[in-house]
Amino acid sequence: MSGGLAHGVVHVLKDQFDEPEPETIRPEQADHEMERLRKALAVTRGEIEALQRQMVVDGGEAEADIFDAHLLILDDVTLLKQVEKRVRVEWLSVDYAYYQLMLKNINALRRMSDPYLRERFLDIKDVTHRVMRHLRGEMLEAPMFDHPVIVVAKDLTPSDTVQLDRSRVLAFAVETGSAVSHAAIIARSMNVPAVVRLAGISDELHSGDLVLIDGDEGVLILNPSETTLNESRVREAAAEKREDVLHERRHEAAQTLDGETVLVGVNGEFLEELDGLKDSGAEEVGLFRTEFLHLADPTASEDWLAAAYHQVIVAMAPRLVIFRTLDLGGDKVEEGYSLNPEPNPFLGWRGIRLSLGRTDLFKRQLRALLRAGAWSRVGIMFPMVTTVEEVVAAKALLQECAAELDAEKIAAPAELLVGAMIEVPGAALIAGALAKHVDFLSLGTNDLVQYTLAVDRLNDRVADLYQTTHPAVLRLIELTVQAGYGGVIRVGMCGEMAADIGLTPLLLGMGLRELSVSSNQVARVKAAVRRLGAAECRELWESVRDLTDPAAIRGMSLGVAESRYPDLFE
Repeated sequence: MSGGLAHGVVHVLKDQFDEPEPETIRPEQADHEMERLRKALAVTRGEIEALQRQMVVDGGEAEADIFDAHLLILDDVTLLKQVEKRVRVEWLSVDYAYYQLMLKNINALRRMSDPYLRERFLDIKDVTHRVMRHLRGEMLEAPMFDHPVIVVAKDLTPSDTVQLDRSRVLAFAVETGSAVSHAAIIARSMNVPAVVRLAGISDELHSGDLVLIDGDEGVLILNPSETTLNESRVREAAAEKREDVLHERRHEAAQTLDGETVLVGVNGEFLEELDGLKDSGAEEVGLFRTEFLHLADPTASEDWLAAAYHQVIVAMAPRLVIFRTLDLGGDKVEEGYSLNPEPNPFLGWRGIRLSLGRTDLFKRQLRALLRAGAWSRVGIMFPMVTTVEEVVAAKALLQECAAELDAEKIAAPAELLVGAMIEVPGAALIAGALAKHVDFLSLGTNDLVQYTLAVDRLNDRVADLYQTTHPAVLRLIELTVQAGYGGVIRVGMCGEMAADIGLTPLLLGMGLRELSVSSNQVARVKAAVRRLGAAECRELWESVRDLTDPAAIRGMSLGVAESRYPDLFE
């Protein structure tokens, strides 16, 4: 979940569209209706052409020809005239007019005796579904809501996020997931409320419904009463006052009562949030996820990527920015890869594996990162590392890119740090060996917990088994921290666990001195650190180190936290 309150109009993102009702329009709306159709057709054409290009790149020239038929359907002038006639003469909505004419063609092909022609109805059906969803703004790069909305969906994937006009999102509500699901993480990064695990909500609600989202309580209220709204406004005002107090000290160092300093960084992923990252009070960007820029335009040139990365570096200067190279795969699959889906993508071709398998893509990104960091401080870390060999191979490609740019007389970064993410048990167990090849290690606890406990964090059936204080998880964190003891290399944590102030005493007790969190959590985490003593935190860790009950461990850490900063939990 993501805390906070939001009241507004629902916009439902659906996997399948509902068949349109025979709605009528006013005569003066006809031009607008036809313009909607032309835009939907144009966006659909671009989408199909992108799929066709990707198919050719993947070696499927023959399969790519299939899309020619789809493009011909889009260019059917006769069909467009028939739609326009129904809109302007019968005053029907363009959604209904277009769908009914396409359905007529689909049914006609279905009745044909020729098996080849009979199967062509699938082509028309596919195009029809695409156009209809674009008409409703459900798949557009900038969905067609012209006012702030509360987004409701079965789940919010990274691709969905990229397509949204995030400047108009008030809150999220999804059917699946947990506090560490993609929807919740993105909501926190955008500083908007979110609720998860609301079964059936995308079918029960309709675009246009009025709802109240309470991210603190994890509830959604349909058509809230004025009394309920007034109560929420009072709570929101009180919460804003508490945030203002934290905000005043956000730029002060996070130092424990006995003088130990904790570096608090910030996590980011969107260019639109740079002002918030800069003003958060963070000492650095501990994690900038690059896959969202990639998903926004998978064919983006090296120049475009370099400019985008440079924008982040300039905005945050002189603070260090650590970029995570593409963590594609798992729940972040672009269309070109999904054409040949894996049976278990979370255990498949993702993270550094995909990058090393697609060196053209990887080198384009590495060159862009090096160019963006010219004369600046920049960090590059590799995701989903499981072997030393992967790190060595990735660094070799990085050095190859640096040599190429040097030959091209392009300036190098003033300071370049290379790191590896610890997200799987195998990496944590060899953290000491990995530490010999990198400048820092970063604990990605969202995946580390998932892989250690065999719990899909996106599956609400087992979400309760996702336990950050499971002894096995804590042992792996301890091993990773020990790999950097003595200042040999930096060790930090950038997963959601870092922002859990109920666990801050435990994390400090384990020796962590670098935490990177969402922008709206920076001031809160700093405030928690200032009210703790490092010595008492170490005593806490020693007292729970041999416990086997995750709930008991969490309870003891929470007990220390609530005794030191009860107001931060309000």
